[in-house]
Amino acid sequence: MILFNFTRAARRLRARPASGFSLISSVLILCVLGNAWAFYHFDRAYHDPLSFGDALWYSVISITTIGYGDFYAQSTPARISTVFFIVLVGLSAFSIFFGMVIDVAADRLARAKKGLGSVVTKNHILIVNFPSETRVRQIIDEIYAEAGTPPEIVIVADNIDELPFHNPNIIFVRGSTHDSSTYQRARINDARMAILLSRDYSDANSDALVAAAVSVIDKLEPDLQIVAECLDQRHRSLFEAVRCDAIVPGLQIAGNLLVQEAHDPGVSLMIEVITSNQRGSTVYSTRADNPLATTYRELAKTLLDHDVNMLAFNRDNDSITDFADHRPQTGDTLIYIARNRHTWPQLTPNP
Repeated sequence: MILFNFTRAARRLRARPASGFSLISSVLILCVLGNAWAFYHFDRAYHDPLSFGDALWYSVISITTIGYGDFYAQSTPARISTVFFIVLVGLSAFSIFFGMVIDVAADRLARAKKGLGSVVTKNHILIVNFPSETRVRQIIDEIYAEAGTPPEIVIVADNIDELPFHNPNIIFVRGSTHDSSTYQRARINDARMAILLSRDYSDANSDALVAAAVSVIDKLEPDLQIVAECLDQRHRSLFEAVRCDAIVPGLQIAGNLLVQEAHDPGVSLMIEVITSNQRGSTVYSTRADNPLATTYRELAKTLLDHDVNMLAFNRDNDSITDFADHRPQTGDTLIYIARNRHTWPQLTPNP
């Protein structure tokens, strides 16, 4: 009967972790202090010198069942105190407390696996939406190939229950991509950038949903770099209505490349290499910090001697590949192919 009542009480306490922790913690503290006081009061004559700190040490070691044996009760009152505070009450309370800690830890691990918890990270990359495992894995592989040290990645999606793969650097947050609380659990204020993928490549409404998610992210973190995938160029205005640093028309680029490859075999292989961080030279960009007196044509010739191939420069929402007599201006974005990334001062000649 006593065992049954103990089991039922333990079950009730573990079912109410908030109040249960407070109650069990109070009982444990009372047991430790009560036994320490009795041991210090009645056994000082047997352990000379004996401080109250020694008595506390004896109580803690006893209640955790470690029992080093450096102290032990010798007087009858101290032994009775140990039986009551440690054996009868303390060990039971400690067992319940330890079980509650395990329950809370297991619950948090389960919630994290299901994407229901909050992340603890910073300087991470957000990937919003999970169109398919293959697509997300390909994005992750490119991110890792670009970075020297693999950054932490937080995937935000509401169409999966948990990630279909395991990676200690990848964290899942499940929730609506249009709910600000979802991004707060993903620590958006500490994120480095956000990459928004299409939700479903067969859904005509995907672009509208992604653009809405961009709007939510921008309101929460206006300075965050946002790159979004757009399925249909006719929907580009949806993204232009919100602040989006870059819009990538993935399907249109793929279609263009298919036709180009049919007419000019070999083009797709070159595009595959220069747009991948895992093979050969890669296409990079850098922003012009200052104007130059030299022309882009002259700059391109100079860069070739350093194994840097200049492809284009972007200015006023236009990408210009015919350099002619254009001169670099502050705010231009230089697009080039190289083995490594370079800054604007590294690419431009010294004055």
